[in-house]
Formats: sequence, structure tokens, C-alpha cells
Amino acid sequence: MNSLRRGLLAAGLITAASLTELAWLALAQPEPAMRNALAQVNGGDAAYRDLLAWQAWHQWPIFLAEATIIATLAWWVAPYVGRLFQALKTDRSHRVTRVLPLVALGLSLGGCMKPYDKPEYVEIDTSETGFLIPLEGDGAKQARFESVDYLQERKVAAKRIQITHRWNQEGRISNDGRWLPLVRLVKVNRSPLTREWTAEGKHEAGDKAIWIESADSVGFSMGFTCTAFIDEKDAATFLYWYPSGSLATVMDSEMRGRIQQTAAEIATKYPLDLLRAKKQEIADAVKKDITSFFAQRGITVTTVGMFGGMTYENAAIQKAIDETVIAQQLKVVSEAKFSAQQRENDRIELEAKATAEKYRLEAKGRSDARLAEAEAEAQASVAKAKAESEGIRLISEAIAGSNPMLLQMRQLDVEKARAEHWNGAFPQTMLGNNPNILFTAQLPAVNEPKR
Repeated sequence: MNSLRRGLLAAGLITAASLTELAWLALAQPEPAMRNALAQVNGGDAAYRDLLAWQAWHQWPIFLAEATIIATLAWWVAPYVGRLFQALKTDRSHRVTRVLPLVALGLSLGGCMKPYDKPEYVEIDTSETGFLIPLEGDGAKQARFESVDYLQERKVAAKRIQITHRWNQEGRISNDGRWLPLVRLVKVNRSPLTREWTAEGKHEAGDKAIWIESADSVGFSMGFTCTAFIDEKDAATFLYWYPSGSLATVMDSEMRGRIQQTAAEIATKYPLDLLRAKKQEIADAVKKDITSFFAQRGITVTTVGMFGGMTYENAAIQKAIDETVIAQQLKVVSEAKFSAQQRENDRIELEAKATAEKYRLEAKGRSDARLAEAEAEAQASVAKAKAESEGIRLISEAIAGSNPMLLQMRQLDVEKARAEHWNGAFPQTMLGNNPNILFTAQLPAVNEPKR
């Protein structure tokens, strides 16, 4: 076979192999690659097996085409390589110069193998919702990872998604290009996030407070805290409004700006003296606006409120307020001490009055007791005197009535008393024959009972 025919046959084989490879890469390979990629999101075992099968054989047409091209080049260049060695042996330089370009062309065309299509994987966590979006073709074919239903039915911790590719030619040589992804996995993290915007220093990197002004143009900052999350059913809405899929970015940018706008609208209505008492009004307005506004964008705001008080832009204002508060507190402390001392004085006075009243009652009780005793003694004396008087009266009446019996009884009492006190001696003088008539001067003294 002459050189012309050999060249034409080699060119035909190389062209056919190249066109076959091109048709596969441009027309046949992308469609099943995208279909298998989208099917793996919510598909079962069948979709998984299809993806593995496609991954295993989708590069074989490329390998066959490249092998055909290399084999054809080697077949075409082989005679010229032999001639090259012969020319080197015979040292015919003019022949060498004619053979070298052909050998260089064959060797250059032999480096036409494309880089291997390395599999690319992305994992979806349990707290994430994944959206596999086709980057080419019909965008309506995008698939969403139904995280809640999928996890409840299969109880898995995560899902791995394979990103399929297509070859993109970027140069004249067939291996001058790169593999481009056909789909993109966008993940929406639904986990709750909390942000605190506080003044850690004015005009510093850490200063994230909400700076606003009052009606009298006094600048100050207010600390805000906010907690939000994305419900699973709102993941698509959130991704539509925020293609980045980052809740943290939204909270640090748009949500913070919205809070500052609402707080500033309330603050500009009041001067500073009145604004200090309007914190609750600002907090309520911010909460109402933030909750309703971001609910329409797929974000559920659970808490939003102020903390940390007001930090003034002018440090002298804060110093004056602090001094006023300290003076007020000192006044309150002084008034409290005075009130406590006054209560102590009242207590002591009440105790003194109670003690005096106790002593007065005790003295009065003793006086009443002595008075009762004296009255009792007086009554007893009066009763005794009345009894004696009554006895004397009865005796007088008896004597006046010449009652011999009463006189005799009286005489017997006297004689009995004398007998009890008699010492045994008889009287020395007697009058008449009646021994009962004695001189009382010579008889022992007898204490007669009182009448």
C-alpha cells in the first residue's frame, strides 16, 4: 500500500473516531448524565444502580475512540519511524529532514487522550434540604430532596449526591478542555440561628450594634438579639428569595438592616428624655415588622428583642446620665436610711409607752389590792364593833330588865375565868358568910373577855 492510500485510510479512521467521540460527548452523554443525577435525589435502589452503571460505562466510548486514533496514528507513523532509523544509519540528512515532520505530527496527535472524569460527591445533612438544579437544559427538571419524609421512612443520617459532568472542548486539540458539572446541589440549612448585634466599640470591626438617632439628633445604639430558622416546607421559598441558601448571611445583612430601619423610624419621633421610656414600643414595632416581613420569604423568626440598654455616641452624655443615676440612688439610699431611723425611733417610743403603761397598770393593781384590803379590814372592824356594841346593848337591856338568868350566866363566866387563873391560895379577907364576895384587890387579876 503506497503512502497516499495509507495516509487517506489513517485520516479516515481518525476522523471517524473523532466524530464518534464528539457526538458522544456533545449529544449522547449529557442527557443520561443529567437524568441519572436528578433521579438519585429521591429515587430508590433502581435509580442508584442506574447511576452506578452509567458511571462505569459512560467513558468507554471515549476510551475506544481515543484508542482507535492512537492505534491508527501508530500504524500510519510506523513506516516513517523505520525510515528514520535507516536514515540515521546511512547518514542521509536530506531524508531525515523530510521524515521528522511526519514523525512529530504523529507523536503530537498521539497525545489526544482526555483527562479522566473524576466522580464528584456532595453530602446532605439531616438538618438540610437539598435542591439539585440542572445547569443546562430544562430547568423545570430540578429535583428537591424531601428530607423530612425521606428520613422518616428510611431513618438515615445523610444522603450523598453525585455531581455528573460533561466534556467542554476549549482548544483545537481534543484533550484541550475540562469536565463541567451538569447539575448543582444547593443546600438550605434549616437549623436555628441566633444573632446578637451589640456595640463592642464604635467604629471598630466588632461594632455590630443598631445605631440610630433621637428627634433631637442624639446618636445612640441599641443591642438586639434575634433567633430564626427555616421550616422544611418553606425551604423552596427561601431559596427563591435567597439563592445563596445561607440564613446567616441574610440575618447579618438584610434582617439587621430591617431592624435598624424600624427602630430608627420610632426613635425619630421622640426626644432623648422621652425616648428612654419608649424601649418597649421600639421592641414591639421591630418584632412585628421582622416577623411578618421575613415569614413571606420562608424565614420563621422565633425571638427578637432588645438587650444591653442604650449606648450613646457622645461619651459625655452617658457620663452625665450615669452621674444623675448615681445621685438619684444616693438620694434614695439617704431617704431609706432616714425612713429606717424614723421607724426605729417610733418603735422605741412605742416600747417606752408600753412599758410605762405596764408599770402604771401594775401600780394601779397594787393600789387597788391595798384599798380592797383596807376596805375589808375596815368592814371587819365595823362588823366586830357592831357585834360588841350589840353585846353591850343586850347586856344593858338584861341589866335594865333585871334578868337574873343573864346575870347569873355572866357571873359564871367570870368565876370560871378566875378559877382558871387561881394559884391555889385562899383569900385572907372575907365579908360576911358569902364566900363569893371577895376583895378584888387581893385576888389575882383576871382578864375578862371583852364585850
